[in-house]
Amino acid sequence: MKKSWVSSLLRNAIALELATENPVYEDIASKFFEHFLYIADAMNGVGEDKIPLWDKTDRFYYDVLRLPDGTNVPLRVRSLVGLVPLFAIMTLEAEIFAQLPNFARRTEWFIHNRPDLRDNVACMQKQGVGERRLLAIAYPDKLRAILQTMLNEQEFLSPYGIRSVSKYHAVRPYRFDVNGTQYYVDYEPGESTTALFGGNSNWREPIWFPTNYLLIEALLRFHDYLGDEFKVECPTGSGQWMNLRFK
Repeated sequence: MKKSWVSSLLRNAIALELATENPVYEDIASKFFEHFLYIADAMNGVGEDKIPLWDKTDRFYYDVLRLPDGTNVPLRVRSLVGLVPLFAIMTLEAEIFAQLPNFARRTEWFIHNRPDLRDNVACMQKQGVGERRLLAIAYPDKLRAILQTMLNEQEFLSPYGIRSVSKYHAVRPYRFDVNGTQYYVDYEPGESTTALFGGNSNWREPIWFPTNYLLIEALLRFHDYLGDEFKVECPTGSGQWMNLRFK
């Protein structure tokens, strides 16, 4: 699902760029905008028939395992899984709506007529810095909550970047039992103790360059919309507050 909404935003951005030269792509951009809203709605799980990936207690995103009997089991592993929703962000300059009236009309219709979808995301209703519009999943309370965990030196923040798995699991390994077999995730800051994923896996604890790049890019986009007034404590608990350009 996470790949789906990231790709929906990417395709939407591509379609909007093409639409500035050929208006036939406006309908395609509108369709991917709608796809994003539906996927975000399913991911946030608001409603009796949906499976929330957002944990209200931990204030973090987790994968959820759905068992054959219909039971939903959240896999409370603090990993990149909970940070990837930050990647789902797109800002639009004010002039894009003047250039693409059909896209503007369709998005305004969704904003005013589908509050059930609109309220799950930042869906371009409120203008930000430079009259920009924002489309994002993690906003605004979820954004603050995720960053509070991500910027915690006892969790994801290290001197060299953002860890792939939280240091939290160094003292609290995650255990999961399935039919008598126990699976676990713990914190291995160096060489992996197993041959899983080829030994020293980039998915477990070492700093993974591509995701750090994407996180930085996402935070810069949030800053483009939110501006200098939106600040977070960095590192968490330090009393030092910074904007999302970390200044």
